[in-house]
Amino acid sequence: MTVPSAIGATALTGGTSGCLDNEYAATIIDLGVMVGIAFVQDDAIYHYIVDETSGATADGVNVIKPAWDSEGVSYTGDLRWILHEVKPTPSGSIPDGTNTGDIIRWNAISEAWESCAEPLEFTQINLAPQAGAVENTEGGLYYKSGDKKIYVCTDDS
Repeated sequence: MTVPSAIGATALTGGTSGCLDNEYAATIIDLGVMVGIAFVQDDAIYHYIVDETSGATADGVNVIKPAWDSEGVSYTGDLRWILHEVKPTPSGSIPDGTNTGDIIRWNAISEAWESCAEPLEFTQINLAPQAGAVENTEGGLYYKSGDKKIYVCTDDS
């Protein structure tokens, strides 16, 4: 079974250190890398999922082709990084009632990442015990095992 893993980048293309297209295709396949996240300063956060058989034409944003198969060897195969829309709106906020973000999950049965922009119903959510919220963000949930209660963070401080 392939274990899902992810890599990070600070640029999308350029074929040099820090670029998503600089990750060796052979390494992506060998390690079972499924997700690429690019944090591009003064731009956006981009979320990519690997498609080993895509062969789609690279455009530098929506579809990225690895520059290298391995050190010094140009890549000529079909593996592509495919963009999934999870970056923020230009204003940095999403109006109430808008559903523009993807929900991303690993499907252990198909051994693939799935995303869905539709609301989902969950039959169960398991929370790991915490002393407090990991991030002080309004609406964040955390579970305290000492008193067996679920808490909701009510402000951003």
